Amino acid sequence: MLEGIKFVSLDDVRRMLDSLSQEEKETLLSEQMKKLSIESKARVLGLSESGLTVITGSFVSLNSDVSINIQNASGFDAEAVFKALVDFRKSQRDKS
Repeated sequence: MLEGIKFVSLDDVRRMLDSLSQEEKETLLSEQMKKLSIESKARVLGLSESGLTVITGSFVSLNSDVSINIQNASGFDAEAVFKALVDFRKSQRDKS
């Protein structure tokens, strides 16, 4: 009944993705991230429970303790900033 039908497993997809170059991975991920909802993007980036809202290209006051000014700049490591902010928020919660 299933003759001639080929299946692709999750492991097959992972192997294919692992075989892509860094540039190809970035392109694919960028395309897929654009399709996600804001909430999904926050979960994927690990920000869903951080209490942070980040708007790029402008000055944003998140609360009385944290403000962010993110602009396109070479050498800017957004992941490091996000991790630092998440750690800051967690430490503030732990103090309470």
